[in-house]
Amino acid sequence: MTSSPNGARRRRPVLVPVALALAVVVIGVTAAFGGLKDAPDAPPPTVSPGDTIDQGQFRTQFIKAIDITEKGDFDTTKRYLELVLKVTNMGKETASVGVIPDSGKYSPFGSFAGSLLRTRPEIKTKYGPQVSVLSLGVESHQLHPGITTTVVVKYELEPTATAPTEISLDVGSFEYEQLGLLNQGHDWQLVGERKDDKGPFEPEVAAQITLPVRKESS
Repeated sequence: MTSSPNGARRRRPVLVPVALALAVVVIGVTAAFGGLKDAPDAPPPTVSPGDTIDQGQFRTQFIKAIDITEKGDFDTTKRYLELVLKVTNMGKETASVGVIPDSGKYSPFGSFAGSLLRTRPEIKTKYGPQVSVLSLGVESHQLHPGITTTVVVKYELEPTATAPTEISLDVGSFEYEQLGLLNQGHDWQLVGERKDDKGPFEPEVAAQITLPVRKESS
C-alpha cells in the first residue's frame, strides 16, 4: 500500500477498456444527433435520350418528343405532344401495347404502356394519351416477340396551348414471376409493392429520362 505524505491512501488509476470508451462516445454522439436513421434510398438511374432502358420484358429506346400539328378530316387540324420510342419485346409471347394508367391507379399486371408511370410536367388530356404501334405504315396495338417496333404516345394539346420545353418520364420495369401461391403459372409483372399488403400498388421507378420537346410539322 502506498501512502501520501499526509497519510491519505493514494488511489490507483482505473483503466477503462478502449472498446468500452469508444462505445460510450458513439452512444453519446448518436443521442446528440437524434439516434440512428436509415440511409435514404438511392435515386433511380437517369438515362439520356437515345439510350436503351432494360425493362425486363422490353428494351426501350426513347427517341424524341415533338410538338406537332396534324391534318384531320374536313380541313381540321389537331395538335399533339408526341413521344417516339423504339420498343423490343424480349418475351416469348405477343404483348399488348396497352394504355397509360391514370395517375395513382397502377396495376402489377399492366401492359407496356403501364410502365410509363408519370410525366413532369403532367400532360392532361380529356380522354388520356393515345398509344399505338407503327410498323411499315400500319398502326396496331401489338408488340411481337423479338421484333423492334416504333411506339408513339400522343397527348392532344389545345391549339393555343404552350408546349413544355422538355418532358421527364418515370419508367418502370417488369419481372417474370409466379402468379400466386396456388397457381403454377408465371407471367410478367410490373415491379413494385403494396403498402401493408392492402394498399394501392406502388410501382418502382427503374429509370428516369428527360427529352427536349422540339417543334415539327406533319
